[in-house]
Amino acid sequence: MAPKPLDYRDMNRFATRSIRFQAARFFSAVLLSVLALVSTAATAELHIQATPDGGVQPRLSVDDDGNVHLLYFKKRISSPSAREGNLYYRQYQQDQQRFGVPVKVSSEAFDIRTFSIARASMAVGGDGRIHAIWYLPRDAQYFYTRSDTQRSMFEAQRPVVEEFGEGLDAGADVAALGSAVAVVWGAGDLSREYERTVYGRLSTDSGASFSSEMQMGDTALGACACCSLATDFEDENSLAVAYRSAIDGVGRHMQALSLQFADETIQAGQYASLSPLQEWELSACPLSTNDITADASAEQWLVFETEGRIVQLKLQEGEQARPVGEPFIETRQKNPAIAINAAGERLVVWGEAISHPRGGRLNMRLFDESGVELETGFEREIEMPQFSFPAAAQLPNGDFLVLY
Repeated sequence: MAPKPLDYRDMNRFATRSIRFQAARFFSAVLLSVLALVSTAATAELHIQATPDGGVQPRLSVDDDGNVHLLYFKKRISSPSAREGNLYYRQYQQDQQRFGVPVKVSSEAFDIRTFSIARASMAVGGDGRIHAIWYLPRDAQYFYTRSDTQRSMFEAQRPVVEEFGEGLDAGADVAALGSAVAVVWGAGDLSREYERTVYGRLSTDSGASFSSEMQMGDTALGACACCSLATDFEDENSLAVAYRSAIDGVGRHMQALSLQFADETIQAGQYASLSPLQEWELSACPLSTNDITADASAEQWLVFETEGRIVQLKLQEGEQARPVGEPFIETRQKNPAIAINAAGERLVVWGEAISHPRGGRLNMRLFDESGVELETGFEREIEMPQFSFPAAAQLPNGDFLVLY
């Protein structure tokens, strides 16, 4: 049987179907590309500002209602010392996108020659009080104060340490949740770092009174003398403490300690397993800081420095530490801070090319909930003031505020 003659109308129909198919494939590819671009574009806006009042060393905290609170150091204009001044508090006015009236925190002026490792710390309690702690090298002492519930004034500062005060050389930290408040610091003989550890005091009445001083860490791990630590409540009976050890004087690993307590008494403590990016063999103190915050699911995140690079770690069993980002140039990264919004987007900020007094250059990375890096459009070259470092907080609308 002879082949059926070609029908050009069939060919046209086939060609039309083929063109439609190719066009569909093309537009599908374009759509996928667009979706891919959207998925890597930041949904949150970054508001980057200098610390108000010409201040330095900003610390930001967010309360349960989403209000943003600022603690910072400001030099006295009439001070005979170029770096003597006081701590001040301000609340961020979201509707006006500015900070409110400053309130003096410290009762006495002091000097910030000790750089970022002795920085002040702040936490917000359930009743709205601001809790602050800072280090005065001239007195070899940590001082604590709290505000009234309206945050309009602060009580007279009071010393924290009486018993475990040997070798104080870096900043303490404070955490608050409901009526619980914890202050935590490192202490011990400076010449025997491998025997130092972490100590603290607890309050169950919003800082009106504190327990006696207690040992929280393991002396067999040591504690780096001039690295500050970070602490945060997991719940009202559980506290996380992140600090740098000094095992045999060289094992300066980032330790994650979880403490359970009741009635101002520690019931149990457990160290999380180390991941490779937490380990740092070094015979000298690296003068490092770290930061802890919780996401919307109350899961805690830690950012810290290992071998000159900023690392992030979710504080739960089995999680591995991950690097945050490369520097602008080949230089050391220091002084990280972290903030997480309700969508799970995670912002990490830090400084680079830092010397003892020099704040360095601001850098940052933004990640979505699954850990994919998002484009921020941040390309500005911002040099931070002397003795300063960056801070970050999530705003109620999902954006981020960055101060330096």
